[in-house]
Amino acid sequence: MSLVHLANLCAHLKNCTNVNIASTSVPFTRLHLQVAVGLYKEGFISSLQKGSTEGPDLKAVDVTPDNISTRRLWLGLKYRNNQPVIRDISLISKPGRKVNLTNEEVKALASGLAVRFIKPLQPAECIFIKSKEEVFEIQEAAKRNLEGLALYRVK
Repeated sequence: MSLVHLANLCAHLKNCTNVNIASTSVPFTRLHLQVAVGLYKEGFISSLQKGSTEGPDLKAVDVTPDNISTRRLWLGLKYRNNQPVIRDISLISKPGRKVNLTNEEVKALASGLAVRFIKPLQPAECIFIKSKEEVFEIQEAAKRNLEGLALYRVK
């Protein structure tokens, strides 16, 4: 997992929503897929499709070592009244400063309290953490009593 690639993804999504692009593509990696699925589950993006550099696939294509460089994830961005649903997306952990949370800190953050330098959750905001090679939203992680690396917040 590379936080640099995650930072690039967050900046790309923020730039796309600033110029009202309907869909965009990002490189196909396991982390990008987990982030996109999390954003889709929470309602921040409208669609998620595998594809290539030309566009989304019409029929399923397996990812192999030969075609991995051309595989992309196509994300459909959501807008309401010409305003993007993703108003802001930013990293919590940075490449030089990783923020590992204990399960008590995850529960406190999920209940609306500030933890260390992380500001409390606001309405319509989500924080995602990585625990055991999976990305979870903070509320789900608190229910499962998980601990992990705080990745990013989106509102």
